[in-house]
Amino acid sequence: MFESDKRSALERLKKGLYSRTDRFGESPRHGVRAVSDDVPASWQADEPTPEPEHGHPMRRWYVRAVFVALGISIIATTVMLYTVLGGRSFVSVDNIDILIEGPAAIAGGERTLLTVSIENQNATDMELADLIVEFPPGTKDPQDPARNLERSRISVGNIQSGTMVTRTVGATFYGETGQEQKVKLTVEYRTPGSNAIFFKEKYFEFSLSSSPLTITIDGPDSITAGTESAFRIAVSSNTTSVIKDVLVSLEYPFGWAFSSADPRPSTGETLWRLGDLAPGAKRTITLRGRVEGQDGEARTIHAVTGIESATNENEIGTEIVSESHTFSLERPFLGIDLALNGMRTGDLSAEPGKLVRADVIWTNNTPDKITNGRIEARLSGSALDRSSVSSDGSGYYDSKTTSIIWDSGRIPELKEIAPGATGRVGFSFYPTRTSTGGNASISVSVVAGGSRTTESGGTTSLETSVSRSVRLVSNVALATRVLRTQGPISNTGPIPPKVDTETTYTIIWTLTNTANAVSRMEVRSTLPQGVRWTGVTSPAEVDFSYDESTGDIVWRAGSMAGGGVSTVREVAFQVGITPSISAIGSVPQLIGQSTVTAVDDFTGATLRNTAPAQTTRTTTDIFWKTGDETVVQ
Repeated sequence: MFESDKRSALERLKKGLYSRTDRFGESPRHGVRAVSDDVPASWQADEPTPEPEHGHPMRRWYVRAVFVALGISIIATTVMLYTVLGGRSFVSVDNIDILIEGPAAIAGGERTLLTVSIENQNATDMELADLIVEFPPGTKDPQDPARNLERSRISVGNIQSGTMVTRTVGATFYGETGQEQKVKLTVEYRTPGSNAIFFKEKYFEFSLSSSPLTITIDGPDSITAGTESAFRIAVSSNTTSVIKDVLVSLEYPFGWAFSSADPRPSTGETLWRLGDLAPGAKRTITLRGRVEGQDGEARTIHAVTGIESATNENEIGTEIVSESHTFSLERPFLGIDLALNGMRTGDLSAEPGKLVRADVIWTNNTPDKITNGRIEARLSGSALDRSSVSSDGSGYYDSKTTSIIWDSGRIPELKEIAPGATGRVGFSFYPTRTSTGGNASISVSVVAGGSRTTESGGTTSLETSVSRSVRLVSNVALATRVLRTQGPISNTGPIPPKVDTETTYTIIWTLTNTANAVSRMEVRSTLPQGVRWTGVTSPAEVDFSYDESTGDIVWRAGSMAGGGVSTVREVAFQVGITPSISAIGSVPQLIGQSTVTAVDDFTGATLRNTAPAQTTRTTTDIFWKTGDETVVQ
């Protein structure tokens, strides 16, 4: 045997791999022989049981997905079979139809009826059905024109299989002519044996064939800048029904200065409350104002009319129709301006017997000189004290015509006015001190003219004018007094007031008004610390409010008539005081200074007056005597 045969097979392999000479040459060759492969019958029991091999994670996910898809398919098939073969209680929205009958064009402001039919074509009933109607903004209830109609729910009840139920819906629509609007209708219902709510929707679309209101603005197409111009705003009813709570709102152009309006605005200078308009009724507002600007510029006045908002009386809630008027500005050759008490715009609200100062300012706006200038101011009105008119400088007052004249013969500056030159003259007057009746006013108008000489030597006459009004305000006065034994309220407690013991008093507020009607009157005051509001008033239904945390008292007195005859309104209320020991020997205050405010309906001015604070010194009470006012032990 070769030596290599004695080695193990591993050693021989290693030697062959690393030897330079031995290359497996000594490896013996073996012969081929048959081998018996009989396997004992019991080998499986003797071998260890192999561990089960786990599947790949991705393979497990695919298996689960297959099972989920199979489950969904089974459920869908079950539902389909139930619906087709045995689902008698199933209701489909596709088998419900909403049929709407109504005009394609509706007249604004007219009562409109829509017929709505709900048809159930399902094999089972619809239960507890409701018809919900949602209207476009501005829709009104035809039964109550002042009420907005936004959303309405109509109970329909059960709708049997194969039947139709019909309901009628009434509404009044508003808007501009040609405006497209739509009504949304929704049917809500339940199915037998279920509490779930299902719905079907449909829209009814229409256009407005006419507007219930029309508005026009009549005014000049061109205006001389800085001079007063007039506009007429007319609002007319175009329907057979009464239109409730109509408002008109104006939007003025840049540079506009409000002078006056007839009737006066209800709020500020832009809002008019026209009230209810009967069929065919018409309201007209005459507006006066001035516009400043450059030559050739365009300006626009915009007017909107509609129905008063349900939440704000000074706001249009439903806009119906609007209109605009555009005009161009022209610069006057001879500019003229009138300032009353320093105010160059708007009418002046003045108190009777108080001095009014007027200044007239002129300007040459041409590139040429103006010669022989003349200015005339004319005054009129029953409220004018004609003897009080006084002119500055060289103006001549003609009491017969109540006019003041300045001409080039008396004022050198008017003899020749250079291009761009400006100047001023003035005068003053007093309104009468005594009442001349309600809505008293003084008119002031100024006319200025001259001759313009052009470069070619030609001469043309120029004239311009401006007018203003002085409106006399009403005199709203407030008086306060304290009573103990008299008056409409009975009082209790010791007199003089005693420490740690309450004594009650009656406070009386008296309002007087002399000339114009006034509105939004309020009287305010404050109770000092230690004074209690008892809540007793006379008359009992007076609109009082009291803030316990601040001690503020407010009496909302509303409106008072005018007409030149003094009117009186009076209210009484009770307060109680419990003096502390530190108040011994003092005269306690019962109420602070009282203030009345009101709006003059003629002038639009806010009026204000005061009355002094009151103490326990009840001098207006007939049983009062000295010493009754001082706190004692």
